Formats: sequence, structure tokens, C-alpha cells
Amino acid sequence: YVQFYRELSVACRANGLVLSIDNYVPYQFNDYYDLGEQGDFADYVVIMGYDEHTTGSEEPGSVASIGYTAFGIEETMKEVSPEYVINGVPFFTRVWRQSGPNLSSNAMGIADAQAYVEQQGIELSWDEETGQYYGRKETETGITQIWMEEERSLAEKISLIRENGLGGVAGWRLGYEPAEIWKELD
Repeated sequence: YVQFYRELSVACRANGLVLSIDNYVPYQFNDYYDLGEQGDFADYVVIMGYDEHTTGSEEPGSVASIGYTAFGIEETMKEVSPEYVINGVPFFTRVWRQSGPNLSSNAMGIADAQAYVEQQGIELSWDEETGQYYGRKETETGITQIWMEEERSLAEKISLIRENGLGGVAGWRLGYEPAEIWKELD
């Protein structure tokens, strides 16, 4: 994997192309991606600062809490100079449903999730620990939970990016965001 990117970097430079490499938030189990080595030959090392909790998670939770984002940035900067790091932020969230022991989630773009919350009458309140609005609704069929990405939560993540002097921000995935998000990203 690393050798492939070494060789690709030579071809990219020869052709005036910028090479960035996307990575998961660094943990011991994925350190074979060797961020330090990537930082030596790639123009940018991108950290996908999301998927803290996914469909396969054993418990519901945030897609990208502020603590998870900070951890990803801090761990990456141990191996890559900050100006070569780009942190990816999610333009999506997950709606979690639990009925007895059964847990499921659906990923939704921010705009769709905001409409869903309004439609379902889920009340959101700011959660300092995650740096996101959180909502929970109990019905006779189970519990619905959401940790909402939106302008304020993304602004907190972008503040971390600025404070750490990173090379930039990326978003996953275009089209999932409402227009007002771009004010924060600007």
C-alpha cells in the first residue's frame, strides 16, 4: 500500500498533480497505513474525521463527536506536520432506532436529518460532551436517537482545524449539506 503511494507520488509530481491520501482516524489497529510515511511523499494526508459510530456499532452514538475529531487531529499531528493534514467533516448523521435488543441506524444527509427531526417532533438540545445537538424520542415501538451535525457542530470542528493550523477541511459528501453550512466552511 505505502509503496504504491510512493510510486504514485512520483508520477503525480511529474504531471503537476496534487496527491492526497484519505485515512481513517489513527488507532493502533490501523497503524500499518503509516501516516508518517504518507506525510513524507503525499501533498496532503486527509483524516476522515467521521464514522465514530457506524451501522455495525454495538451502541448508538455520534458520527463525529468533538472529542473524536480532536483525537484524530492530535494523533495525526504526531506523525504528519499540521500544514499537510486535512480533516474531513461529515455532512451526514445517523438516526438510531432501538427496539428491544435490536439496534439499527440510517445515515442521512444534514438537510434530510433536519427535516426528519422536525417531522418526527424530536426535540434537540446541545450536548457539550459531543459538541452536537442530541435528540431522543421514545414510542411504543422503541427509541429513536440522533446526534445532529449542523452549523454549530461543524463550526466547533472547524475551530479545531484552525487552532491546530491544519492544511484544510474536506467534507463527506457533497449534496448532503444544506446551503447555510457553506457559511461556516467559508
